[in-house]
Amino acid sequence: MKFKLSLLSLCLVLSACSSAPADKSLSPLAENAAYSHSRDPANFKDFVQFLKRKAAGQGVSAATINGQDNILYVAKAVSLDRQQAGRIKQRTPNQVPQANPNGASNYLKRVLTAAKLNKAQQKYAEIRPHLMAAAQRFGVQPEYLLALWGMESSFGYYQGNYDVLSVLATLAFDGRREALFTKEFINAMKMLDRDHINRSAMRGSWAGAMGQTQFMPSSYLNYAADGDNDGEKNIWNNPYDVFASIANYLHKVGWNQHLPWGVEVSLSQPLDLALSGLEPHKGRSLRDWQAKGLILKYQTPQQVDKLKALSSAELWLVRPDREAGRAFLVSANYRSLYDWNRSNYFVLSIGMFADQIKEQVIGK
Repeated sequence: MKFKLSLLSLCLVLSACSSAPADKSLSPLAENAAYSHSRDPANFKDFVQFLKRKAAGQGVSAATINGQDNILYVAKAVSLDRQQAGRIKQRTPNQVPQANPNGASNYLKRVLTAAKLNKAQQKYAEIRPHLMAAAQRFGVQPEYLLALWGMESSFGYYQGNYDVLSVLATLAFDGRREALFTKEFINAMKMLDRDHINRSAMRGSWAGAMGQTQFMPSSYLNYAADGDNDGEKNIWNNPYDVFASIANYLHKVGWNQHLPWGVEVSLSQPLDLALSGLEPHKGRSLRDWQAKGLILKYQTPQQVDKLKALSSAELWLVRPDREAGRAFLVSANYRSLYDWNRSNYFVLSIGMFADQIKEQVIGK
């Protein structure tokens, strides 16, 4: 009788277990759910569970979520993020920033070095087939692909060695840009869920940028491309995929392979600063800009040819250092590069580096 009762009890227990609800820690959360506890470091593990539940709410499987252990707080990522924030000038909405006439020039001098151009020449000989395959497939001039590769990861050398889930969770927890890093954490989870990469290989920068392209997870999901038809999108160590992914990004944001990025100009008369900027309504024809007193700054054959190529395009005036600094007339391709990195200094460096590569590396 005892045996029968024990057996009956066991059956009841098993039945109860089989009908028990799933672990509440995995219950999905809505995209707009807010974390209600303090950002005390003692709550970091709880915050990671909160992020996992948000990932579940966007369709990431329980198997993938449960498989991601050892998501750790990375204090160095917070320190570097705050250093970056400190370099951004804080001002009230009505305060006009001080003009820095040498800002762009100093930046370009620092990043456009002879050593970098020599490295581009060396690497071009090694990766030419991969570069040209992507350029032809997506309609992007090869010099821009090589320039972006060189600037973003030092020609594939620097990719970062941080655990991507850990730094993204850390930066989301810190709160300065919580919405951004929460989104990137969830998209990193989606990458794992879709078998794009193993967790152990998902390494990146302190901010979560990955591979030789330095794509954030969102960019990977939107733009990574399979360059050699092997069924993978390996931006970490497959050069076909690296260049295909860079080219696909530019292609998808509106690249025109027949246009240069722009030219440097001089102002022969004062011009309202409000006319400059990349907003769509500020685009004008070359003839309109010339009527306002803009002239080509350097009358070299290369610059004259670039200006001719821009003669029928819509152009924007960029003055990265306001009235005191340099001025550039730029095409829609400049705006595409700005979509990649919203810094005029960065975009100018890519455009000028691409020009150097075209003239001194590919053109040889």
